[in-house]
Amino acid sequence: MTAAVAPPRVSPTAHTARRLAVALLQMAGWFWGIAIVAIVAGNVIGWAVAGATDVSIAIYARQAATWFPFSLAIMLVAAYLRVHVAAGMTRRSFVRAALVVEVGAGLAYAAVLTALVLAERAVHDALGWDSVITEVQVSDASSPVWALFLDQAVPFVLGNLSGLLVGVVYLRGGAWWGTLTLPLTVGPLAVSMYLGGARLMELPGIWTTASDTQVLLLGAGVGAVFCLVTALVFAGLARRAPVTARP
Repeated sequence: MTAAVAPPRVSPTAHTARRLAVALLQMAGWFWGIAIVAIVAGNVIGWAVAGATDVSIAIYARQAATWFPFSLAIMLVAAYLRVHVAAGMTRRSFVRAALVVEVGAGLAYAAVLTALVLAERAVHDALGWDSVITEVQVSDASSPVWALFLDQAVPFVLGNLSGLLVGVVYLRGGAWWGTLTLPLTVGPLAVSMYLGGARLMELPGIWTTASDTQVLLLGAGVGAVFCLVTALVFAGLARRAPVTARP
């Protein structure tokens, strides 16, 4: 008789990451479905009004693709952390899973937006239209794919991590501390986005004399440092976050 082989045990982190990813994926489906409709409508309206649409409409989804997942990250902490601990799992596993999922979500959103911009560019080229990008650092329609992706990925990931940090500060400190510390918890994201648009708006800074690539790499480097610091602060706070409701 052959002894039954027990199925491999799934780690609490992997189990939590899968559940969080499924929840975020459902919301992402709704978001990008609406975004695609809006992008198509914007191009059609531009063609109907002016006979052509010479700018990228898809890239304007960048703002929504930053702040919508940011708000979901806040709700993720508020809705899942207490339930996670009440189910017998540790804060540590929640922190690890949340960081993995939110970083992955940021990269996925950047990949989707990059694909939409490239698809729109192909349609514009076929129709003889231009595809000027006016929302981000990569303003040249012929910029390489990696540059366009990097320009979206850094603020998207940072936005998700900032949302986690905002959520855990509200959970630990309550409404007053959560609100008063917003300049610290959301400030890095605002700075990162400022670096992304400062050159296009001709605001003062070293980007007035630097090349597109230099500005892009500067923004990515600053954003990466912000991501690391935000993730570390979130992990430290979440591991001591209360799991009982405030009276």
